[in-house]
Amino acid sequence: MAHRLYQELAEIPTPASASFLSRNAIRLDLSIRDHVRNVKRSITKTIHVASEDNLISASSEAGDIVRSTVSPSGKRTANLRETADPNVPGSRKRYVEIWLGDRLQVCHDVTKAHGAFYVDDTIGSLAFNDSETALLYSAEANAPRGDSDNDPYARFRYTPQLGEGLQGKKRPTTYLMKWDAASNSTPSDIAATTTPWYAASTSSTTTLLGQAVFAGDNRAFATEYLYTGDGRLLGAKWCYNRPARIVSLATGDVEPFSFDQSIQEGRSNRSPRVYTDANGTSTLFWLSNDLGGAHASCTSLHSVELGSSTAAASTILDKIWDPAKAEFPGFYPDFVLPTKPFVNLDSGLHVVTQSTWGSRSTVLLISASTGAVKNLTPDSDGKAYSWAVLSADGDDQVICTRSSPSIPPEVVLGRLSKSGEVSWRVIFKPSLSEPIAQALTTLQGSIVPIPDRHPTETIVLRSVSGSPTSTVPPCITMPHGGPHMTTTTAFNAVAAALALQGYTISSPNYTGSLGFGERYIRKLLGACGTLDVQDCIASVQHLIKLGISEAGPGKQFIQGGSHGGFLAGHLIGQYPDIFAAAVIRNPVISCGEISTSDIHDWYYAESGLPFDQKTLMTPETYATLYAASPIAHVDAVRARVLLLIGEVDQRVAPTQGINYYHALKGRGKPVEMLCFPGDSHTLDSVEAAFIGWRASFDWFEAVRG
Repeated sequence: MAHRLYQELAEIPTPASASFLSRNAIRLDLSIRDHVRNVKRSITKTIHVASEDNLISASSEAGDIVRSTVSPSGKRTANLRETADPNVPGSRKRYVEIWLGDRLQVCHDVTKAHGAFYVDDTIGSLAFNDSETALLYSAEANAPRGDSDNDPYARFRYTPQLGEGLQGKKRPTTYLMKWDAASNSTPSDIAATTTPWYAASTSSTTTLLGQAVFAGDNRAFATEYLYTGDGRLLGAKWCYNRPARIVSLATGDVEPFSFDQSIQEGRSNRSPRVYTDANGTSTLFWLSNDLGGAHASCTSLHSVELGSSTAAASTILDKIWDPAKAEFPGFYPDFVLPTKPFVNLDSGLHVVTQSTWGSRSTVLLISASTGAVKNLTPDSDGKAYSWAVLSADGDDQVICTRSSPSIPPEVVLGRLSKSGEVSWRVIFKPSLSEPIAQALTTLQGSIVPIPDRHPTETIVLRSVSGSPTSTVPPCITMPHGGPHMTTTTAFNAVAAALALQGYTISSPNYTGSLGFGERYIRKLLGACGTLDVQDCIASVQHLIKLGISEAGPGKQFIQGGSHGGFLAGHLIGQYPDIFAAAVIRNPVISCGEISTSDIHDWYYAESGLPFDQKTLMTPETYATLYAASPIAHVDAVRARVLLLIGEVDQRVAPTQGINYYHALKGRGKPVEMLCFPGDSHTLDSVEAAFIGWRASFDWFEAVRG
């Protein structure tokens, strides 16, 4: 059955993180979807790579461990553990564990010290100091009790939330835990202390810290998220343009590191990383993007040598505006750098990380001294892999994961020569059933440029199994969200399952997508609902011209979420005769209705309108936003529409999709809507993702030509 095919593809393990335990031993953490229990599970493997025949340990399940990290020596592991409180239904107990090999060294109960741990990349922290006698991590500070004579209203004062993906969280705090590493007492008896760690330059009552890393034993750096002038805390998840800066922390009598802060002004700064060389000299690296404007853009990489009063911060990589064909298009990494991104070659220290390059994600080797960039994973074999860096060892090794439209994620070890040449070796592949493995060999992926619409191109995925036939498969166009994101050639279970059911999948990267140069990101601002829509329909028409798809009843479909849903709404309204059916997830339907969104600025920026702390929605502004919205074309819609709505979405108000449902229903249009309690913008819970896929497939099958 079709839905079982999807489940089996979605259950393929996904590499989440990796660490070097030693030169020849690697710890690998994998994430797995469990459709029986409707949960995401985490497992850990140890891979020994001393010989060509990799020795892989049996899997161990993480259980209630929500995050873990390996110490610098590889001998210790820190676990953040959350368990159900047997004495208080609905409550959780929290512990920090330190393991020395297979011996539990410390077990510290921090349930009363703070709230839930932060385990995401946006805020989360977990790191040992150099001597492995202290640990820092991120957690939600306890709310004020409100029974103080000094402020009886503290418990009721308004505090903004962090927004989508971090629902209910308001006070991210960095905690420092210390313990007696030499003690031989039982783990629960070892004295351990946990205290909030604030930056000396900020007030503890307003400091929002995350992404903390040690710089030695008693100093650290963290990202501080800042409120806007009107007291907002704009949603940070997937937004690279938020007010944020790198701050220095220190304990006891130790002075924090300082450097010229002017390089951070007007920038959204994040992801500190510290490298210490054999002489004890430390260098801080971090990422930044333009403040405001597009929610993602070309990223800059900075560094500064620490401990020197004369060292000036420098920009290693800056934005690339309009790259020549096949040239480096600029730096588009994930929100954070890999936890350990450094390698050493004859030419000096390098940062190794992934970056979007057109419609692929590739591994870059970046010189820390000159900014020279080398693409370590060009598409020389035509397999169109997309890559991600999991970790480097500080010397000459890097662990990556790679996949393609037809090849599920596998783990690859790279060894660099001192001149920067790399040799790759696959050290882990997922186990697939024979039917799935055989089916995947029939999938064919390609990147198709769209003529006269540079840099627009689309990733096409289709099955080429069976004997030749004159029947052209129906095509599902799947524009990505954002809009400043990119669909890469990475394996996607949703697309693969639909392709194996006889659909051609087209995933256009329209103007505004990352990986093509800053010019094309900026070009979309003020043209949303026009330029991106034109790019998408041009991709549809070009594939028809090539004979990859065809026009006609039941031959063209559209599916998208968030901004991809915005595009789907526009396309079925502006081109009502082309699409037979649409599946739209948590869409932006009416750009002027933004009251509950955590990214008010997005609606203004994408429409080319100014936004600051005094901005109000005026009738004139609303008229401009309405005209750029899918709702303006609702009367023309003829396609049957399925809406999938997360009821706790804080990015796009659920009322946008709900009101669209009623608008279509009231006009006698064929429409259905499924709502998912407890799911937010991504609809990424195991159950919501499965039901969403199954309902989408059934929706298209009903009118498939």
